[in-house]
Amino acid sequence: MPRGSALFSLQAKLIAAFVVVVLVALVLAGGIFVATRRDEQERQALDHAFAASPAIYGEFIFREIQGLPVETLAEFSSAAADEYDVHLLLVNSTTGEIAFDSNERLTGKELALPQDVDVAANPLLPSRPYVSWRPAADTPGDDLVLVTTGRGGLERFRGFPRRAEPYSLILAVPEGTVTRAWLSLVPSLGIAAAIALPVAVLLALLIARYVTLPLQQLTLASQRMAEGSYDVSVSVDRDDEVGRLAQAFSTMARRVGEAHGQMRALVANVSHDLKTPLTSIIGFAQALRDGGAQDEAEVRRMGAVIHEEAQRLSARLNDLLYLSELESGQTLLQRDEIDLRRLLETAVDRIEPDATARGVRLAVDVPEGVSVSADGAKLERAFENLLDNARKYTPDRGWIRVRATPQNGASGGVAVEVANTADVSPEEVPRLFERFYRRERSRAQAGGASGSGLGLPIARDLIELHGGTLDASARDGEIVFTAKLPGGA
Repeated sequence: MPRGSALFSLQAKLIAAFVVVVLVALVLAGGIFVATRRDEQERQALDHAFAASPAIYGEFIFREIQGLPVETLAEFSSAAADEYDVHLLLVNSTTGEIAFDSNERLTGKELALPQDVDVAANPLLPSRPYVSWRPAADTPGDDLVLVTTGRGGLERFRGFPRRAEPYSLILAVPEGTVTRAWLSLVPSLGIAAAIALPVAVLLALLIARYVTLPLQQLTLASQRMAEGSYDVSVSVDRDDEVGRLAQAFSTMARRVGEAHGQMRALVANVSHDLKTPLTSIIGFAQALRDGGAQDEAEVRRMGAVIHEEAQRLSARLNDLLYLSELESGQTLLQRDEIDLRRLLETAVDRIEPDATARGVRLAVDVPEGVSVSADGAKLERAFENLLDNARKYTPDRGWIRVRATPQNGASGGVAVEVANTADVSPEEVPRLFERFYRRERSRAQAGGASGSGLGLPIARDLIELHGGTLDASARDGEIVFTAKLPGGA
């Protein structure tokens, strides 16, 4: 059967589960009710026997006082048993012998010593209460509960003085009638089940639909994602687990779509970045092979271009490999106590020749004795990327400033600011850390601004790898990158 068959759907399983729960609840409730009411049901069965006894016993005593023979008393007992639909025994009060049994089963047999005796009030003759007992096990009548007035034929068993009346009339209630009296509850339980089950199925259908409808929407949305459409959203106005699942799915779909878009942008940008230097390398190499150089100086110029483009291509590939390593979470840190001032001055020295050639002023304000626990090579690369970005986008005769400020003492962390002159709008700042984002080339200086768009993202990832943060802000014609690092040990 197909996996999507309605027979095996979650909705069908929920409905079946509700029905089973209702049935189990009815059975348990009935069982508990019967267990708690069993004694009461037995007592009601005996009370029913007591209710028929006053009229029978009254007429029997009247006849017994008249001294009627046992045959007449037996005829009366038979007629009374038929009229009141009860089981009567006529017992010799002296010997315990059963002289008459309306069911003709125990006639001529002798009742044994009773096991238990219960006494109940007789509203007609308070001096002669009702007495009920069960004969001893494995004796005649051991399947009966016997009821009589007064102590009847019990005197001989208990040692009481003999009564004047030679016979006692005993009303017999089959024990099965008492012990199974609770079965009268079964029809009521059946009616309850007949009412509860349709209601349970209807409620189960509504609840199952309420539960499974968002899941159906999630299934459709996941199928659309599998087909390549990431613009999906599951709208579920619920604050339960299913609602949170739908929200999480919508968030996942959005992020997967963003990641897919970034992947396409990555392919496009990498293709462009690799194509440009490769084109130059292939072109000049072709010219050299075909003898296109006019003299030795032309050969050296072409070789220099090939070397420069090869270095540019190598830098792009290194950035991509480094970024991949960072994002895989496999980058390890070799922590040492790093002199922050020396590290920053070394990074500034690398951009100083180009800055001096363009009239860019450099200022470094880092106090002595500031150290951080870091991987020196990785932290140096992070600040090199920040300073290289500043170099590229600082106009001629602008300025670049590096300043470090200890936080709560030399061992409590440090904030490093790398600021430079730049025409950056506040709206553009959040995009600076996007992969492959590049500012307009017209804002950069010629010869140095064709970056990969990965320098700032790599710098941020390296700072965060050290447990710090890197933020950017634009104010008063400058852009400021603030790196906060934890202090040394």
